[in-house]
Amino acid sequence: MSTPRSNPAALLVAALAALLVAVLVVAPATGAAAGTLREAYDAAGPGGGYDRDVALETGAVYTGGLLIGPVLSPFSWELEGEIGEDVRISGNGAILDLRGEQICISYCQNRLDIEDCVIVNGNVRFRGMNTSDYVEIPQGSVSYCTFYSPHDYGVRLQGAGEGVTIERNIVVDAVDTGWDFLYTHGAPNEWLPTGTNISASVQAGFYGVPVIRENWSWHSDPATNSTPLSHFSYLCEYG
Repeated sequence: MSTPRSNPAALLVAALAALLVAVLVVAPATGAAAGTLREAYDAAGPGGGYDRDVALETGAVYTGGLLIGPVLSPFSWELEGEIGEDVRISGNGAILDLRGEQICISYCQNRLDIEDCVIVNGNVRFRGMNTSDYVEIPQGSVSYCTFYSPHDYGVRLQGAGEGVTIERNIVVDAVDTGWDFLYTHGAPNEWLPTGTNISASVQAGFYGVPVIRENWSWHSDPATNSTPLSHFSYLCEYG
């Protein structure tokens, strides 16, 4: 994965970040708001081999996160909620203001493909597990997306790896929000730091190895930008 610092590519990434700020300021004032991402998902029908083929409007702003698949109850240790689906999100240059939430495909064997979006104030997460009780590992891709000020991470593979491709994205200024949470009971753990632009699973024996290539990573703070773990990290699922 490419990590620009003091070079022309880094200047380009910084300029793109400044442009994103301008777009996010101007878009609400021009009436470009298009509702929530969940509403767009609910309205989408099947297409292209996907259960939901979500096509977004160029330049429109969609708010809030999206959960695809069930969650693990820390009380019953059962998967609860909606079943997974195969989903494609074609952004067409739309802005996804996640407002601190996530786009997450969770505990299923489905796939999520996201392309051509501007994603701010949240993250994209592939969350699965490989245990004696459940083998639910999602797959998919994140490509040609621009992340600005994502919370926790830009992209996080937490119980996923093989069958996931992360390529040709620009990730700028992931926000360190403190410790991430253990999936088993939701408590923060010091071994799960945030603030990394792209973070994969260190447990390749359980989840396999993703394809991560030709991504640009940048932090506007020079000290943070000079720290390799601010750009890319491997983290355990359990802390």
